[in-house]
Amino acid sequence: MSTTDSDALAGLCHFAQLASGADLVMAVEIEANGWAGWAASFPAMPFSGFSLARSGILEHGWSGEPVAAAGFRLPTALLHGLNGPPARLLFVPAPSLGAPLSGLLVLWKGEPSATHLTPQVPLLATSVARLLSARREKLREVTVQNQFIDLVESVPAGIVLMEGDGVSAVINERAADLLGCPPGNHRARDLAEPMRTLRQRCDNHAELEQAYGAQVGNVSFASTLNWALGERTIEVDTHPVRGNGEYGRIWLFTDVTAELLMAAELRRLAASDPLTGIPNRRHFEERSAQIIAARQATGHSVAVLMVDVDHFKKINDSHGHPAGDEVLKVVAKRCREALRERDLFARFGGEEFVALLAAPAVEDAPAVAERMRQAVAATPIDVGDARINVTVSIGAALGEALPGSDQPLLAELIARADEALYRAKAGGRNRVSMAVEQA
Repeated sequence: MSTTDSDALAGLCHFAQLASGADLVMAVEIEANGWAGWAASFPAMPFSGFSLARSGILEHGWSGEPVAAAGFRLPTALLHGLNGPPARLLFVPAPSLGAPLSGLLVLWKGEPSATHLTPQVPLLATSVARLLSARREKLREVTVQNQFIDLVESVPAGIVLMEGDGVSAVINERAADLLGCPPGNHRARDLAEPMRTLRQRCDNHAELEQAYGAQVGNVSFASTLNWALGERTIEVDTHPVRGNGEYGRIWLFTDVTAELLMAAELRRLAASDPLTGIPNRRHFEERSAQIIAARQATGHSVAVLMVDVDHFKKINDSHGHPAGDEVLKVVAKRCREALRERDLFARFGGEEFVALLAAPAVEDAPAVAERMRQAVAATPIDVGDARINVTVSIGAALGEALPGSDQPLLAELIARADEALYRAKAGGRNRVSMAVEQA
């Protein structure tokens, strides 16, 4: 509500009261349904709204002269305001924006004096209509602004809205928490430093400075970048309002930490064997293809080791499947620890595991395989009260990742290592067997 417009309307009512000698003058805002929802008056009186729909006032053909009040059904609120029924009344229509039945209501408890300037009161209609319209428009603007504030505060993101004039800005509470300043209206230039400070706190501030620096002078640029703040990740989307920088710019700060952690966990679960926690066969094949492609660029060799737990069916039959699961977890852990950090190790299926050694020397594959075999066989695996002696058989194959080769090297190495594994098992198990070199 505009205090200035309300005071001006009250002033007009006072002027009309002096000019007409009336006992009560009201500038009344009346809706199309006849409801008087707001009024300014002189003398001032409490106002809670009333209906003039069946009073007869709105249907009367007013000529600018007071008429007898007895023919009208006046609301009780007016009678209380006058401390009794009026003798004469005058209504001056002053249609306003959104309230077409508005006007100036003039009431006398006795007969109007001929010496007063009552005939001049209708001349105030234009001013009353203008002030009522201005008041209603400003009230609408306040309502829209409050709705906007409610909206931006309900959005689960920090919002910084720079006006098109480049001078003013508004931020919500979430953005205020990030920037360390109060929510609400600000000068745009006063937000530049808090935003720069927040960016410089980011782990990836150099990348951000480069990205935003490239857009200096481009008022219509749009971008979505992640700001890494320690354990938190804030997605920052900025774009011009309605696609035109002249209308202003909006910055949206959304905490996507939980979403990124969930996505990473889903990727981990999709790439991991749920029992042992090591990569699964699908991840092994995808990652191996990448490693071999990189090896092809330099012509380096790769080796594949196929590892199988000896007599695993007998372990399950003798100790139960939960014990067999525990054996697989321990075997996977011991084999992984026997490998180098850069080697890839995965569960291939059942009781079988696979390793990819990148850039090994000729003697590396059998040495690494033997180290894995010994790591498993060295100590029995305790499962409950049982101590289970576990061994593995390993088949190994070495191959060259030749530049430009379209040969499916991984499939070939797996097949050759599998054949070597079969020979290791046929030869008594708990041993390493190297694949025969291809001519």
